[in-house]
Amino acid sequence: MKIDPRRLMEFLAVARHGSFNSAAAASRVSQPALSKNIALLERETGVRLLERDRTGARLNSFGESLVHYAQALETLLERAAEELSLKRQGIEGPLAIGVTPVAAAALVPRALEVMTRQTPRVMVSVVEGLDDELSLHLRQGQLDLIVGPLGVGPHYEDLIEEPLFMDRAELIMRPDHPLAPAATLNLRDLQSTSWVLPSAGSVFRRQLETLFVTAGTRWPTGGITTNSILAIKSIVMTTDSVALMSPQLTAVERAAGRLRSIPLADAQAVRPVGLVLNAKAPRSPLAARFIAIMRDLILKDLHSA
Repeated sequence: MKIDPRRLMEFLAVARHGSFNSAAAASRVSQPALSKNIALLERETGVRLLERDRTGARLNSFGESLVHYAQALETLLERAAEELSLKRQGIEGPLAIGVTPVAAAALVPRALEVMTRQTPRVMVSVVEGLDDELSLHLRQGQLDLIVGPLGVGPHYEDLIEEPLFMDRAELIMRPDHPLAPAATLNLRDLQSTSWVLPSAGSVFRRQLETLFVTAGTRWPTGGITTNSILAIKSIVMTTDSVALMSPQLTAVERAAGRLRSIPLADAQAVRPVGLVLNAKAPRSPLAARFIAIMRDLILKDLHSA
């Protein structure tokens, strides 16, 4: 099956505008010509893509499946045009990197420092977000890659994962907390302790819930919930609450004596962190170079450990 890219873009316009008249105006074609092209697209695909009525047109299940690829193609064409425009100015890019907080605090800044030293004139955007949100942007072509925890979201056949390092969350508390002198702690030691926890529905929340079940300890009652890394650290530094967080995210505060980090003895809050790539998307030379730099940094860390 071959699909005409121009017809696919016109189909996307109908999907967005919800009517053939509005889509025709946006696409700068006549309404009869647009209708003919959509009919030809449906003939190419062998299925009906839109349900038409007096109020306009809406996607059916086949149309909803195809619109994802139409959006990805549109993004690909836009980014190709941007890359050529930047190249005319002697700039490499664009490179769009999706990150979670752990990656933003650790590996990605180091890799960017190396890359910008090698290639000073680059256009890079770093987008921080939740795992599910970043995966959607990667599949739609809005991101070149993601650096973050692996195996935590829905499985997509078009996304491939490459582990880079293991991240271990530890308890954090203020240095003068009553529990701060301990070398290690068990979750059962914290039954009466106030917690700052990830919000319900977040990936890290689900991981921690599994951690408590594995340790045979009940989930904390009450407490504060937030997904803000800054808020978690601020609350822990000024109250008797504790939280679980990667040491990568607390290095500055611990070095300044504002936070204490203690390993868990009865549970292992460990997760792989690495690359997520779109197997179906072309990889730009700049993206390939950035990935190679990250792999090289991990190898150097292993050799120096």
